[in-house]
Amino acid sequence: MSEIAEILLAQIWNSQWFRRSMRTVDGQDLGVVYPGVWTHGFGPDFRNAMIDLSTELRAGDVEIELEPSGWYDHGHDRNPDFDNVILQVVARDTGVPPVRRCDGGIVPRLVLTDFLKGPIDDFSEVEGLRPLGAIGFDSCAPEPARLDPDAVTGILQRAGDRRMQEKVASISGELAVSPPAQVLYARLLDALGYTRNRDPMAEIAARLPWEQLAVRIGELSPGDRFWTAASLLLGVGGFLPLSPRDAHVGRLDPEQIGTLESIWAGSGTPWHRITVAPGFWQLGRIRPVAHPVRRLLAAAWILSRAVDGLVETLAAALHSNRPRQALVGWLADENPYLGRDHAHEIVVNVLIPFALAYGDEADQRSVSDAAAGIWERLPAGRGNAVTRKTVEQICGDAPFRVGSARVEQGLIHINRSGCSQMRCFECPVAHLALNWESTNLASSTGS
Repeated sequence: MSEIAEILLAQIWNSQWFRRSMRTVDGQDLGVVYPGVWTHGFGPDFRNAMIDLSTELRAGDVEIELEPSGWYDHGHDRNPDFDNVILQVVARDTGVPPVRRCDGGIVPRLVLTDFLKGPIDDFSEVEGLRPLGAIGFDSCAPEPARLDPDAVTGILQRAGDRRMQEKVASISGELAVSPPAQVLYARLLDALGYTRNRDPMAEIAARLPWEQLAVRIGELSPGDRFWTAASLLLGVGGFLPLSPRDAHVGRLDPEQIGTLESIWAGSGTPWHRITVAPGFWQLGRIRPVAHPVRRLLAAAWILSRAVDGLVETLAAALHSNRPRQALVGWLADENPYLGRDHAHEIVVNVLIPFALAYGDEADQRSVSDAAAGIWERLPAGRGNAVTRKTVEQICGDAPFRVGSARVEQGLIHINRSGCSQMRCFECPVAHLALNWESTNLASSTGS
């Protein structure tokens, strides 16, 4: 066998270009029910896979390596993000014992190159990149998507509403134990932390509560409000004094750095001993725009503009003549650290669900009614890998317009509750396709 690249091995796994009957290195029969979602990033290579291991169905993640030792070379044995790995797929075995996860679990090993459908040179890269070839069909409902797109849109809108209801229920639970402004503050920081840095953002929200931050910035001028908020957020986050790299990421000049560090030295004294440990942040190969320093500066900008309070600023935007523009404007207008696309996502995932939950819990019906009205007509954002993959899985090559945030959120809901778990029997899209097929079959037979 010629030398094989790790990405080629991942492409082969993604397409399942191998025999159905396989065995692990330790002799267990193996079948692949679903290869998982290719992450193309940090963490395990494939998430939410499902395998049949000696007649036992297992769900979890799959890690691709050229050799077994890659597991230790890359530090996966010390990283709890890999504790859900259920299979190590390698190009060649070197005879080392099965690898162990951080939680002590042993990971079965498959030498994938022993079970390919043919010579490695026969594998087509295009086939390897097909997202759906692994599960035996190209798409779920291409004909309904092509000929009755309103039916597909309706299903996705309802799925989007369910996803929104889940968010509202979660926020309602938080409102039962925490002040509304604190809940909104923590949710904003969470959204700015992305998946990889949600935990340290939550620590900042807990160690520097909104009530204490609001007192520090409440009576200041707009400019001073921003720099004070930025200093306290960065300081509690463990980023002060700023390293040259962090200063570069934040595009801060020496005078601005001096301002931040001076404020932290004086006003930040109560928090000097409770800062977030640097090792808590996930910074490896992170894009500058997603770096926590920039995200905390973006948060400071947003918070500093809530002159009348967080909840009050949200309510005012909801009741304005152009509420969607007002919400995005609060987050992004003149904010050098946050783009309007990301601001739109925060509106969808934080501001609208918070307003719906708060309006119900605090008996502020005008707030929840306004949020519900915006939700009905909120346009879609730019989308992401999940939404694009799910559109392709449902529609195949049929054109389909994701015209609203409801549909976009519905795609995410369908993917996470159905597609990634292969729960087609519960999926409304699958039922639509089945009904469509049976109706057309009956028509074609004249029954």
